[in-house]
Amino acid sequence: MRFELGQQGTKVPKNVYLVSFMGSLSGGFYWPYIPIYAVEMGASYSQIGLVASISNAAPNVFQPLWGYLSDRMFKRVLFISLGYIVGGTIILFFTKARDPITYILLLALSMIFYSAVPPAWNSYIGSFFKQRERGRGIGKIAGIGWIGNIIGASISGMAMTLLIGEQNINQYVLAFSLAGLISITTGLIALSLRESSADNDRRKSFSLRVSITENKLFWKLCLIEAFWGMSLSFAWPMFSAAYIVKLHATKLEIAVASVIFSITFALSQTYLGYLVDRYGRRKILLITKYVFPIYPLIWFIAWDVKFVYVANFIVGISNALAVVSVLSYILDITVEEERGSYFAVYNMVMGFSWFLGSLLGGFIGDLLSKIIDPIGALQMVFLISIFIRILTAIPYYFIQETLERQ
Repeated sequence: MRFELGQQGTKVPKNVYLVSFMGSLSGGFYWPYIPIYAVEMGASYSQIGLVASISNAAPNVFQPLWGYLSDRMFKRVLFISLGYIVGGTIILFFTKARDPITYILLLALSMIFYSAVPPAWNSYIGSFFKQRERGRGIGKIAGIGWIGNIIGASISGMAMTLLIGEQNINQYVLAFSLAGLISITTGLIALSLRESSADNDRRKSFSLRVSITENKLFWKLCLIEAFWGMSLSFAWPMFSAAYIVKLHATKLEIAVASVIFSITFALSQTYLGYLVDRYGRRKILLITKYVFPIYPLIWFIAWDVKFVYVANFIVGISNALAVVSVLSYILDITVEEERGSYFAVYNMVMGFSWFLGSLLGGFIGDLLSKIIDPIGALQMVFLISIFIRILTAIPYYFIQETLERQ
């Protein structure tokens, strides 16, 4: 099976970097506090698990529809803009929720509209790079975006803790309101993006169903990533709860942890993305997956939030390289006019795996908390997470390298 290696190889317009920056800036203001808000509303472990599940599944479950529409209509810019504007508008209403269920419904609704962005965005930026430039090019765009995330998380953390007060509900009003307004602004800026010139020349019919069905490399990757996603997300609800229950972290400390991850992630994507092009997608994926079990191990032994700072630094590097590897892998094995739909299917698969993993982790944590103390329940989930992360990293030995050697 042969695939196109990239069509444009042209200079990336500045407004592409601006949209990446602004979209991540908005995320920095609200994403670190999505599960924390539920914890402070008094949500149980299972409800926290549901929040984590919804926040990961809802942005992905509708992506095949959005991706198919963006591919068929050749209007990727429209879907990028729509997602940011409508999703940001709904975020403005988050603090109107005073119980976990209402909050979960608003969260799900906003994430459904945000799910229009990733397939269209990944397909759009992928058209700018040839195969051997993708790791470096995508890493640079994502890295600049994560600088925005760092700034958003820093400002929100300092303002919520130092200016408003740790126990004041208005701290969330500030964070969510700024996030929503910046997201809407991002959507308006996205309207200035130009559709790929290749799209205008490719208005021919194609059978996406046949293409995806026959793409064995894609489905093998999805299957392996799905099991990995479940193991990865298993302890996510417990990380959020542990900030409050075990480490008694302030919003500023939570923001600092997020910033450390974001800085490491951004710098790694920007300056280490070339490793994916030099050593191959498979090798980088295999190495990085075996680093991830360190994360729940550090949470298990942690008695202070500074342990989390170290964990976020380590995993920030691995996560950045893993993301670039997967994006480059999918770009390698797809043709341009179908990429939005492929990314949508992949993200849907990952969304369901994250949903199931988080839901299961929250349920088991809730069950254990009724048998032993809440901190003991957290610790047991962390131990289980270490084991299943190691186990689900093994299948990456069996994926095929897609980078063509020259």
